[in-house]
Amino acid sequence: MQPLRLVGMDTAQLTDEERMYIDDRIVETVRPLLVGRKLFPIFTLPNAGFVTVRGYKRTDMSQARISLYGQGKNKDRSVKTPFDITVPVIHKEFIISWRDLEASRASRMPIDAQDAENAARQCAEEEDKLLLTGEYTGWKALGIEGLATATGRATQASAGAWPANSLTDCSAAIAKLEAAGHMGPYALILRSSWAAKLRALVTSTAVKWIDVIKDLFAQGIYVSDSLYTSAGLTTSALVVESSQENFEAVIGKDLDVFTQQDEDMNLQCKVFEVLAPRIKRPASICELTTLT
Repeated sequence: MQPLRLVGMDTAQLTDEERMYIDDRIVETVRPLLVGRKLFPIFTLPNAGFVTVRGYKRTDMSQARISLYGQGKNKDRSVKTPFDITVPVIHKEFIISWRDLEASRASRMPIDAQDAENAARQCAEEEDKLLLTGEYTGWKALGIEGLATATGRATQASAGAWPANSLTDCSAAIAKLEAAGHMGPYALILRSSWAAKLRALVTSTAVKWIDVIKDLFAQGIYVSDSLYTSAGLTTSALVVESSQENFEAVIGKDLDVFTQQDEDMNLQCKVFEVLAPRIKRPASICELTTLT
């Protein structure tokens, strides 16, 4: 009979190699999904403890003067209106069985990372909804506004009948951004169903509609099914001017994994991140509505 010992004690923590393998699998899983990260400049907080963060919406100064000798004073300041945003934790839990871990180590095979990948995928989808849409009808997110729900964003009703009117709609949205002083470059964000329409050929040509409009969007055309209207509909697209002065993703903790052994000797794991959108200049966003 073997001497008594704490069964499973040697599985209480992942080795550095096992943790690195899981981290690599998570990164490979979420990288293609995170459309918001490609659009939002990053602002890194000192740590994950910040529950709220202040931002400022700016109003332009008065006009400059034209005079013969440059005399007279024309001093004022741009108005910065403060607002606070909530910085939430996005998380999903999973379990690593101590027996699976023992078997992996005994066979020298990589640990089964499918649950870790799936949990990371769920977090990535929530992150994209938070950044691209924000809280909408049917999805609670602590009242946080994203691009599609930002108060003060411009809207442009679609002419309908996509893709035939896609160039007309996108040009009209850009015109609204230009009128507000946002001169580009621009990005287009739309759901996969509308992107599919843009891949159709223009009648009697070998040209796709997406090629017709792509020159309008030097910052790129992005496809994400995490984009909704504030009412939870799927009939919108966004035209935005992406820059740090317009909006950014505030990150207190990038995607990570926490593990702790439970009383059943299994590892209780949590994929989590601390992140929120901060919309400084909502006029840099134009929502194309009622697409058909």
